Amino acid sequence: MDDLTWLSNWYTQQCDGGWEHQNGIKIETLDNPGWSLVIDVEGTALETRSFADETHGLDPHSSSSSWWVCKVEGTKFRTACGPHDLPSVLSRFRKWAETQIRPL
Repeated sequence: MDDLTWLSNWYTQQCDGGWEHQNGIKIETLDNPGWSLVIDVEGTALETRSFADETHGLDPHSSSSSWWVCKVEGTKFRTACGPHDLPSVLSRFRKWAETQIRPL
């Protein structure tokens, strides 16, 4: 299953008649150009799960248009990425969401 279909299924699983009225997913374009993705995980199994910030391609001396930043702020998974990197950040969210928490 591709990551966008997976995200659609994940979103549908969170919808319980209440969650979707206060929370959700926002995908917007950036003017540099690129994408912004914000996924509110409040009230989901991911709400208290830690996430280590991830970055790629932020070297100011690079001419590559491939770059992304992924982080969690509060209960929001936030990303910004280059115009061709939306699949990469969707994959990062999926990987985080599907990672099993191992007991200590």
